[in-house]
Amino acid sequence: MFFYDMESRGDLALYEYLYRCIRHDIAHGKVEPGQKLPSKRALAKQLGVSLITIEAAYDQLVAEGYIRSRERCGYYACDLAPAAKIEEQRNAQHRTATETSANRRREDHVSNPNGPQPISQNEDLLERRTEYRPSDADFTPPLNSLAPHAQNTPSDAPLLADFTHSTLATTMLPYSAWAKAVRRTLSDESAASLAEAASAAGSPELRSAIADHLRQYRGMNVSPDQVVIGAGSQTLYQLLVQLLGRTRRYAVEDPGYPLLTRMYEQQDAQVAHIGLDDSGIDIDALEASGASVAHIMPSHQFPTGIVTTAARRRELLNWAREGDRYLIEDDYDSEFRMAGRPIPSLFGIDAAERVLYLNSFAKSLGAAFRMAYLVLPPQLAQRFREQLGFYANTVSPLDQLALARFIKQGHYDRHVNRLRTHARKTQDALVNALHEAFGDRIAFAGLNDGLHFIMQLESERDERELATAAKAAGIRIATLSSFAGTASTGGAPTGAEPQASTASETSPARFILRSDSTSIEESPAVANALANAWT
Repeated sequence: MFFYDMESRGDLALYEYLYRCIRHDIAHGKVEPGQKLPSKRALAKQLGVSLITIEAAYDQLVAEGYIRSRERCGYYACDLAPAAKIEEQRNAQHRTATETSANRRREDHVSNPNGPQPISQNEDLLERRTEYRPSDADFTPPLNSLAPHAQNTPSDAPLLADFTHSTLATTMLPYSAWAKAVRRTLSDESAASLAEAASAAGSPELRSAIADHLRQYRGMNVSPDQVVIGAGSQTLYQLLVQLLGRTRRYAVEDPGYPLLTRMYEQQDAQVAHIGLDDSGIDIDALEASGASVAHIMPSHQFPTGIVTTAARRRELLNWAREGDRYLIEDDYDSEFRMAGRPIPSLFGIDAAERVLYLNSFAKSLGAAFRMAYLVLPPQLAQRFREQLGFYANTVSPLDQLALARFIKQGHYDRHVNRLRTHARKTQDALVNALHEAFGDRIAFAGLNDGLHFIMQLESERDERELATAAKAAGIRIATLSSFAGTASTGGAPTGAEPQASTASETSPARFILRSDSTSIEESPAVANALANAWT
């Protein structure tokens, strides 16, 4: 057991090849639930690789929920739900040319300061078909428009930091490259291509560029015909309800993004609020809710930051296969995972075609670019063309064609890499400054998982009082508890209360911080201002 031929890794980095081998053995029962894995030093010596390689592989397996760490005891395999109709790719030599190209782009975890790299598609079990806000005026409005404790009311202190909003993506956008893409589009594109971009699903060029991007960077093997472009996620929510039906009950996570409930209710759909546990959305509560559609954020849940475990992902896929059910995978900030490789998408491991994938350009390009996209399973893509194909697309044809050019020329990937690097540096600076200011009174969760993380403070004062004090010191900050039960419950199942993971009176105060809402230079001043406000 755990004897792997590291010379057979092909183009894969050592850590990723080892990660895949162990994941395959756990997923297929070769490593039994609860079985202890070799220590990092023992496995490194056994395989003839560095300790850092083992650490990177184990860290990724922990992040995805295949193994768990017990302090001072080691690593143990998790118990995964039985897989339903998940296909296995047995011949590694059948990698496609695209996958090989994507693998060559990937660098080893330990030498990659810019975070996750592209992932290839052809993997075992949960990886056959492929192998996550606090902001965005598009997908996630500023937190201060959602959380009641972070409203933009007047304050005596000048604004020092606003952790409820960010303009970093807009500030760092390479405007010269974008302007050049627009000019070339105006000079090169034909009237026919502009007319095609006005069709219901959007520009074929942009849909093709998005499909290529997802294939290389999310490991999702999709056809451009499955992609639908819309003027922001809110527009796509409306199309989703029209496509799936208003008579369904839609489940949303609680605590979660309040606008989802409002959007679904405005479409006359019933809404069920489902609580979370450490593994993700509560599968038993989801089953009991009577919902047939679940809108979830498995790669990086907002606001809790929970990453849905591999076992829960299997349970969700099995739930979706029973009856006429669907999962809407909201992948709002997966491009900004700062450590390890990206968490595999649910869409990519769904053999039954019950997952719809949703993402937006608002976090990467800024609120001015109101563009988002859906990836539909083939049968729903056909239904979209038949039932909703009469719509005109809601995004400007010029913007669509310019963005397609921007992506294909590599500007988009370089821009995201710069944003990710900047966000990681500012996150590290802020966390270090807060540790210095608060000492052991403070702790963090969800670091490096995306653009927001949780700060936990030991204090006798409640969250509302602390948020008010921070605001008086010129710092806008949202409490975690303010997102639990804030959405309307009018569509909840009869007799059911919204379920939420909220802080009790004896729990530490928890706040949502953004990695892109301040600068390295401002971090010490922000930390000291918070410390003074909360003493």
